[in-house]
Amino acid sequence: MRSQLRLSLALLAGLALVLGAVPVLGAVSPRLLHDRVGPVPVPWLVLAVAAFPAMLAAGVWYVRAAERTEAQFEDLVRRR
Repeated sequence: MRSQLRLSLALLAGLALVLGAVPVLGAVSPRLLHDRVGPVPVPWLVLAVAAFPAMLAAGVWYVRAAERTEAQFEDLVRRR
């Protein structure tokens, strides 16, 4: 259970950094909040190009790591 908690906290910290970058980007450069690339505002591009793919990758990584942890636990229980 500790390894799954550690895994969850690592994922949470990573996503907080990625998603926290969007408001920081606006605070550092407020002009970017109003800039557009074609018809699309820059914050939407940041979300579409950086945040959402990062969340998808983090979800896939989490599921695989959780399954690996569970398999290791099952092996440990079977050996006893």
